[in-house]
Order: sequence, then C-alpha cells, then structure tokens
Amino acid sequence: MIAELYRSMDDWLVDQNSDIRASAVQGLLAGLMAANIQVRPEEYVARLAEYADLQPGVIIQITEMLETLFGSLHESWIGIGLDFEMLLPEDDEFIEERADALGAWCESFLAGLGLSGELSKDRKLSEDVRQALEDLSEIARIEADGDDESLEKAFADVSEHVRLAALLIATELRGDQNEAPNEPIVH
Repeated sequence: MIAELYRSMDDWLVDQNSDIRASAVQGLLAGLMAANIQVRPEEYVARLAEYADLQPGVIIQITEMLETLFGSLHESWIGIGLDFEMLLPEDDEFIEERADALGAWCESFLAGLGLSGELSKDRKLSEDVRQALEDLSEIARIEADGDDESLEKAFADVSEHVRLAALLIATELRGDQNEAPNEPIVH
C-alpha cells in the first residue's frame, strides 16, 4: 500500500509543479504528530498547503490519499509504532531518488516539529532525543552517488535509523498523549 501511495502522491505533486516530494508530505505530518498525536486533519492540510505552497482547494484532489496517510500514521503511532512505514520510493528506484526522498522526509519531519511549537528552548529533552534530532538534521542533507551494493546496505541502515529516531522523538515528546482522541480523525 505504501509504495502505491508514494507513487500516486509523488506523481500528483509533479503535476502540480510542487517543489516537495511525497515523502515530505508524510514527514511533515509525522513531525506534527510526533509533537501532538491529537493534531486534526484540517490543521495538517492547512500546514501542508502552506509548506508545499499549494492552494488548499487543490489539495482536495488528494483528500483520499491524505486520509489514508493520516489514518495509517495515526494508527501506527498511537500504538508502539512497530508498523510505522516511511513514505519512500520502492527499492527498485534509483538510489539517488530514494536518498533525496529520505532527506526530504527528514527535513519535513523537523519542519513539522518546528511548526508544532513543542520544541521550545526551555523544553528539556533527553540526550538520546537531542542526538536523534541532530542525526535527522544531518540526514536531511543526504546525497547518494553511484549504484554499488554498499550504498544499498547503507541506505537500508540509514532509513531504519531515521524510522527509529522519529519513533524515539515522538515517544518522548508525546509522553502519555498516545490515548485515542475524543473525536474521529477523518473528515
């Protein structure tokens, strides 16, 4: 499901002449949800429109994709997150494209955290979370060149590190917010 969702959303973004990738769409949402699991779909769509420089009316065209993305991420993160999958290109895509998408995911995740307002200067963060944030900041600048076997292994390792870092950050920032919201999450 995640592979088809990535391709459909990425193609739509290209058609809209957007500067962001499908991975950035999920990264932004993941960053917002990492800080507050109760984020509403309307708030996310507004943030996405601003972040992607798209008209809110245009985003209506991908409502179903966004609902799927929102629902799967929400469901995964109210649990322990083991089923959390990042929205990235499939393994048969060029390593450069996958690395760019991973970097875009990290950058957007950090942007989502920033937009949430939960990372104030006086917020106490564990050393592990501070390190995870630094790692994501570095990985946001990832570049891959070439097509050798070691790059594939490194990409898989870095992708898993990003996934676990995001889960660690979300777990600490949300604390006991993991309870289901009082209202339904779809609109």
